[in-house]
Amino acid sequence: MKKTITIAIILFGPLAINAQNYVMPDGRNFSREFIDIPAIILVVYLISTVILTIIKLILDHRLKSRMIEKGVSENVAEQFLQPTNKDSKNLAVKWFLILTGIGIGLTMICFFLPIGIHSVAIMAFSIALSFLGYFYFLKQSEK
Repeated sequence: MKKTITIAIILFGPLAINAQNYVMPDGRNFSREFIDIPAIILVVYLISTVILTIIKLILDHRLKSRMIEKGVSENVAEQFLQPTNKDSKNLAVKWFLILTGIGIGLTMICFFLPIGIHSVAIMAFSIALSFLGYFYFLKQSEK
């Protein structure tokens, strides 16, 4: 795990160090760091999520195999071996709401152009509203 993190830092580090400015169509400079740093964070997040998911699947498989070998009672084995469809449905709804909020935020930024600190505020509020929508979805699905 430490080797993977070290390799990722070595590969993606120069992208952040070699940051240059973009020139907007109206002639203003836009710092490249506003694009590079979130992209690096997104890539590291995706890689770590994939690694953690693979580890979880392997460990679940090992647990289920040992349960079958040991001859655990049927009721306990059923509880562990049945898939959790509710979690995958909630996960799909969560990502739909988050990506929809990001899309709405980017659309609003496009309408309110000069890109600046208010663009970050627009994105923060749109993502926060997405999480609020997800919270209400979970609250309704519990009832």
